[in-house]
Amino acid sequence: MEEVIISLKKFKTSKELEKLLARLDGGGGQEYNVSTNLLRLYQEDLIGRAEYLAIRAKVLMGHYFGRMRQRYPDLRGGLYFYDMDALRIWNASVSHLPDMFNEYTQGLSVEQDVPDHYPAPVYTSTVFRIEDVLRSDHPVAANHREMYKQAAIQSFVTLPLLNGGESIGYQFISARCPRAFTEAELTFFSAASEYLVRELASIKSFMIRQLEQSR
Repeated sequence: MEEVIISLKKFKTSKELEKLLARLDGGGGQEYNVSTNLLRLYQEDLIGRAEYLAIRAKVLMGHYFGRMRQRYPDLRGGLYFYDMDALRIWNASVSHLPDMFNEYTQGLSVEQDVPDHYPAPVYTSTVFRIEDVLRSDHPVAANHREMYKQAAIQSFVTLPLLNGGESIGYQFISARCPRAFTEAELTFFSAASEYLVRELASIKSFMIRQLEQSR
């Protein structure tokens, strides 16, 4: 009987989460109050603390990208975790980049982007800009040029997500045309990094495990 109860509880959890997640809009729109329903699921022990934090972080990221699209409609963005041990990157957010690019970068080995004697790619530790992907001779542009081309990404900037001085990943902001990113834009993105980084740091290990299992 206990096994039946556990099975039913898992079934109910999956259905509740499926309905909730289906209503999360990347632009920040909500069919109903997501926060209230998310808290209810947690309080009723239908989801654990890790799941609660992960979904809450997803909501915050959705709100952020919604504001970004309103302010800079020509830009698209995503957030990525960096796994230093495996030298891989993982989508932390529901990225507003083409599906083919999201699939390409999910669990992508970035070993070729790591210079000798460095622990991580340059884009995980500093602001890094490529103003014209097709013309750039930087290894990061060259290593992934074909996929950038297929995804209509002609310029991009990355901003590290630093938690206590340690990088947990980075923002990836791109445009469909060659362009320089302004200081005002970088200030906006940097402020968002500080806003999101604690939420992301708290779920990084959990999310990477989940993403690895779902590959």
